[in-house]
Amino acid sequence: MYAQLGFDAVRFRLRFLLQEIDLMPGATTIGRSASCQITIDDPLVSREHARINVEGGRAFVEDLGSRNGVAVNGKLVEDRVELADGDRVRVGSQELVLCSVGVTATEKTQRRTTGFMCHCAGCGIPYPAESPVCPACGSTERQPQEDTLAGARSDRDWSLELATEAMTRALDKRSWEDVERLLLRARLHIEQRLADGGRVDRRPLQGVADAAVALASATGELAWVRWSLGLYATLAQTPPSRLAEGLSGFPPAVRDTLAPAVRHVVETITERGGPSPEDRASYEQLVVLARER
Repeated sequence: MYAQLGFDAVRFRLRFLLQEIDLMPGATTIGRSASCQITIDDPLVSREHARINVEGGRAFVEDLGSRNGVAVNGKLVEDRVELADGDRVRVGSQELVLCSVGVTATEKTQRRTTGFMCHCAGCGIPYPAESPVCPACGSTERQPQEDTLAGARSDRDWSLELATEAMTRALDKRSWEDVERLLLRARLHIEQRLADGGRVDRRPLQGVADAAVALASATGELAWVRWSLGLYATLAQTPPSRLAEGLSGFPPAVRDTLAPAVRHVVETITERGGPSPEDRASYEQLVVLARER
């Protein structure tokens, strides 16, 4: 196809977070080990997790026997799979997007290791600017430039959403060590985002709260529940009903221990004018818990 369009070769790039990495001919290993060409610090990523091979103008991905597998466009792969432009490769909690670009003979002598991202107006996910459609939802609409990398960032925190998806998988496996590592990662990300003046979307925040309650129920570790309640107090947001329901299921002595943190959430919400109508039921549950002792 590229030859018909006047290109002499095809170059592959891998979009990861806000970086663009050129894939050289041959093998590129992805994993948690520093010996990999692409190193991802993620507890759900194996030391040597996946390999992408560029051969004869084609790119292939394969799982290297990882614990959590490799998914292409949401489907776990079992054998070596050929990748096409815009394909999404999930490794651990991270999503990488393959981009293929036609290269002229002149351009073959030039290397470019970083590029441009745009944000989808439909779902907020960043994707390669040269891609005609969003690889996540298929929308052709993009956010205005001032709302992407050049200015205010999108309120949708797609990186945190991926982390909470990974938490859900770790919870399903009852891998509490991975849950705690992911909570630590989420905490650092959230606190940095708030320090930079950004906002935290309620959807992934609920996933963080769910993980904190599940970890406490399984291990008795309450620190993450306290932190989660403190975060809701800082944001003056009403936690979801399932958080209050989870706290209600703790033994009385544990509820007594958490009552001061719950009262703090109730107080901050009240000071900001009270809960919204859709949050009223959850707020009332918190009021009951705040009266413990």
